[in-house]
Amino acid sequence: MSNNIVAIVGRPNVGKSTLYNRLIGERQAIIDDTSGVTRDRQYGSSFWNGKTFTVVDTGGFVKHSEDVFESAIRSQVQIAVEEARVIIFMVDVTTGITD
Repeated sequence: MSNNIVAIVGRPNVGKSTLYNRLIGERQAIIDDTSGVTRDRQYGSSFWNGKTFTVVDTGGFVKHSEDVFESAIRSQVQIAVEEARVIIFMVDVTTGITD
């Protein structure tokens, strides 16, 4: 059995949920300018280039934050990364890669 799971990860508000919605073809994930809206992993099915796969939307990863929600979000992101065969790492082009 093949693992066709693609996880979308990155900092908050870089467009992860927007890409997720585009890949699954519907508006399932909530999109908002407010940081921290996505907290849990969200799974959806996608078909592209002759392949069916599962897409995982994750909350924004904030390293070294002591916020209780961000700690829980990091745990959810880690689970998605461990499950995935492919990881899409999203970055805000205007901010670039930060710590």
